[in-house]
Amino acid sequence: MNGFINVCKPVDMTASDVVVIIRRLTNSKTGHFGTLDPGAAGVLPVGVGKGVKLFNFLIDKSKTYRANFTFGVTTDTLDSYGKIIETSDNIPTVKDINLILSSFLGETMQMPPQYSAKSVNGVRAYKLARKGETAELTPKKVTVTKFELIRQTDEKTFSFDIECGAGTYIRALARDLAQKLNTVAYMSSLIRLSSGAFNIENSYTLDELNSDIEAKLLPLDYPLQSVEKIDFNTSYYKLLANGVKFSHPSFNGYKRIYCDNVFFGLASCKDERLVLEYNLGL
Repeated sequence: MNGFINVCKPVDMTASDVVVIIRRLTNSKTGHFGTLDPGAAGVLPVGVGKGVKLFNFLIDKSKTYRANFTFGVTTDTLDSYGKIIETSDNIPTVKDINLILSSFLGETMQMPPQYSAKSVNGVRAYKLARKGETAELTPKKVTVTKFELIRQTDEKTFSFDIECGAGTYIRALARDLAQKLNTVAYMSSLIRLSSGAFNIENSYTLDELNSDIEAKLLPLDYPLQSVEKIDFNTSYYKLLANGVKFSHPSFNGYKRIYCDNVFFGLASCKDERLVLEYNLGL
């Protein structure tokens, strides 16, 4: 099998757990495209077979979330799975929150949570945190293109729609938003609504995938429709099948490459030499 499975990950399961299940069901090499914390649910694209080869191309795609932030209390993990470490009587209003949300838009520097998969001298930060040690993390540039307050769900909890680039920690947004409001908060729930071309509307639960998973397999070019395509005639078939470089007018970025209705992958072309950078062909 080659392609993608759009999984709707349940809570209380790691992304790696999901990958193992899909590997068993497809009997193919598998890998996910963007970690979701165990306490989060929603879209988790899983590459199957040759789909795994597109990891580096797809990992940086934009993602959207629906998140609940609860104010007046925070935890060491910044989510509902951690231990309470601080409380505050200061609960912001809808107006308070809306006044500062725009300050998070665009490129900003974000400090990763202590409980994160960031590597510090070869050790994951969360492993150090579990030992009571503090990892020496550094801020990372992240991009937030949407941060919208949807509703207040109870006295202390507010629901947000967030669109952001890869590497953005939603838990850290809860922390930083609260700090600007002179209080504390944690992420009380999270669901990923989309990841690049993969949306929750056409995702499948693990129960649904237990039967006829092949029928739910998306083609290799499914997440690449925004990339311009080039169709070569039959005379190029052997060159492409063998991954041979050949002359072609130069272009910027990548193109989807097809020949005889076969998708061969993504190619770049510099100095009038076309190269299959992501070779997904025969």
